[in-house]
Amino acid sequence: MQKLIESYRSTSVLFLGLFVLFLVSPLTSIFANELSGGIVKSETQQGYSFMSGGVGTDERNEMIQQSSQYDLALSFAAPAGNYLSDVQVVITDQRGNQVINTTTAGPLFYAQLPPGRYNVKATLNGQTQEIRNIQVSNAHRFSRLLHWNVPMDQIVER
Repeated sequence: MQKLIESYRSTSVLFLGLFVLFLVSPLTSIFANELSGGIVKSETQQGYSFMSGGVGTDERNEMIQQSSQYDLALSFAAPAGNYLSDVQVVITDQRGNQVINTTTAGPLFYAQLPPGRYNVKATLNGQTQEIRNIQVSNAHRFSRLLHWNVPMDQIVER
């Protein structure tokens, strides 16, 4: 009887451990793309890579060092120069197919896209800015700084 109880306890503990692992495993895949600090690197199902972040000087410097791997660079700021985060970025190709749809983890956003023409919509607090007919090529990186008029009380310093 004692061996049966011990066997039951061992099986219960093993089952509980596997159950906890099952619950935590989706979180692991979510954070798998986060690099040091808050820099997030990801890839779409079509294979387009992108990186966002840049909160703080160290993070910004690290991203700038890696920026040569990308052919589209976007930065987000208030007119006073305060950096902005949590900008929804939607990129579509010339046929209108959505290739990237993400919310930035900081004021810098980089994407690696195949040569072609793209449209970018960047939305913050319900205000959308659009850049149409961007020409992306292997020989030239497209860079743009986007500004939003954000009340000073809504700007969070990090």
